[in-house]
Amino acid sequence: MRTWGRFVLAMELRKILAYRSDFWITFLGQTFIQLFLGRALWQSVFEAQNVTEMNGMSLDTITLYYLIAPIGTRILAGENIGFISREIYEGTFSRYLIYPLSFFNYKTITYLTYSLFYASQLFILFILYSLIYLGHFPDLATIGCALAGIITFLLASVACMSISMSIELLALWADNIWSLMVSFRFFMSFLGGAFIPLVFFPEWAKKILEYTPFPYFVNFPIQTFMGNISIHDWIRQASVLLLWILVCAMISKLIWKKGQYEYTGVGI
Repeated sequence: MRTWGRFVLAMELRKILAYRSDFWITFLGQTFIQLFLGRALWQSVFEAQNVTEMNGMSLDTITLYYLIAPIGTRILAGENIGFISREIYEGTFSRYLIYPLSFFNYKTITYLTYSLFYASQLFILFILYSLIYLGHFPDLATIGCALAGIITFLLASVACMSISMSIELLALWADNIWSLMVSFRFFMSFLGGAFIPLVFFPEWAKKILEYTPFPYFVNFPIQTFMGNISIHDWIRQASVLLLWILVCAMISKLIWKKGQYEYTGVGI
């Protein structure tokens, strides 16, 4: 099991780094375009309102927020849309029936390999942001909050993976689940706070969202990263995330137990 786990991890890293120039152009391009647009938009809002702070966030705080958010959503997305359904439709899902590693273990390793890789990029970009934009190396307390935020993002990634698996495995019955995954990723970003920080949402909306997994995907890790959450609140919100992970993992395994008898495929 451990040998196969290391082999799968190494294989996925090679796939990620196979086209390094394409990866860095896409990754840095999308990240800094979103950062530039987000800062420009909020700078206009601050100037229009003639204020230096809104809902406890300054322009510098929002700039950091929009640096973390796009990379954070990549950590959550893992292998991205179609990481199971594509193989079911192509018939290559058959290989998991003969691998000496369970389907769930294999997919968990491949999904989290991407999450870990993007998490490392987030930490590097945060150090560069501190050196270039703030003009100094972050202190130990700030680095500790950043590492706690990255760990929280990885925990949220497991929850996102559990929900994604439940949706993707519906491909064992449905002809197309693409729209379901696109909708889930959109709501994860919008209701999670990747587009607009949740502090700007109305109070009634925030109260409703507390009963959903969405605010724990993006807003919770970012607030942890920025040092805005107490230990007590972190434990409470992390507990909610763990509950969602357990529930969705049980659902996905139930769907797989029922759906594997519906699968027909060719080749390996």
